[in-house]
Amino acid sequence: MTKVLCLDTSVWIPYLVPEVYQSQARTLVAEALGLSIRLVAPAFAWAEVGSVLRKKTRMGVITTEEAQGFFEDFCELPIDYIEEEVIRIKSWEIAEQYGLSTLYDAAFLACVETTSAEFWTADAALVRQLTPRPTYLRELGEI
Repeated sequence: MTKVLCLDTSVWIPYLVPEVYQSQARTLVAEALGLSIRLVAPAFAWAEVGSVLRKKTRMGVITTEEAQGFFEDFCELPIDYIEEEVIRIKSWEIAEQYGLSTLYDAAFLACVETTSAEFWTADAALVRQLTPRPTYLRELGEI
């Protein structure tokens, strides 16, 4: 494993909430935490994870109390939130390079490129869009 990891929201959600890829997500995070591997994410990642949890409450997948507990657990993780101008600049460039319609995914990739991290995702649509495939890209389903 590399010394820096950036985990997409599509990895954090199954780490927190029982769903597909939960065992893989928990294995990945447990290994990273156990080896004191640096975890990085764009500064807004906590809000994105929280938004997905709130959506799951509206859909009846989890209760509000469960969502709040999962969110608190997430917020206690030792994640370095990256908020630098270079992230904003690189996000736009990456979105252009890969034809991404939003900057959310591009910001994760900008964090990866800025910190020389490995990027893990469970988002198959994003993986398909990243052509040519970056060497730092890993799919949760590969575990």
